Amino acid sequence: MVSVPRLFAALAAAVLFTAAPAGAAVRVRIDLAAQRLEAVTPQGETVNWKISSGRRGYETPTGNYGVMRMEADHHSDEYDQAPMPYAIFFSPRGLAIHGSYERGLGRPLSHGCVRLAVPNARQLFDWVEKHGATIEITGGARRAAGRQEAERQEAERQEAERPRMTRRPRPVYEEPSFGFGMESYSPY
Repeated sequence: MVSVPRLFAALAAAVLFTAAPAGAAVRVRIDLAAQRLEAVTPQGETVNWKISSGRRGYETPTGNYGVMRMEADHHSDEYDQAPMPYAIFFSPRGLAIHGSYERGLGRPLSHGCVRLAVPNARQLFDWVEKHGATIEITGGARRAAGRQEAERQEAERQEAERPRMTRRPRPVYEEPSFGFGMESYSPY
């Protein structure tokens, strides 16, 4: 006869290993250089959204992560209770993928988190809540900074090539000559 603790352990192991087939999690890929997030469900549904990652000095770390915790209605204790709806925490530093009401998605602006438009964050949150997720962050801040520097240089080049309006030079003022020969007269 099998003891109750052994039976319980066997049932728990069976549940753990059969609850989700391998690869059934949502695959989240974040490209910091492109400022884009791609998510693919186990059924193959794919989305590709603009993000804002960490700005200079607060760069979002690259690497592979799992979901640490999720909060649908999170407010930041560090940043004056700033709303972070549909937060999916992936880092022990408290970094998350979350919704944002801020403008400017598509360029690094955050303190390290990955910001999404709120409706997109809600959809991703629902998928991850249902299937779990693996999170891969690539691109690095240097690549993004290099891309921004290249864009800045291109803008400067275009500005330098732009035709300029030119003015005619002003005439140089000369003392009028009255024709009295005063130019050669010296009173002293």
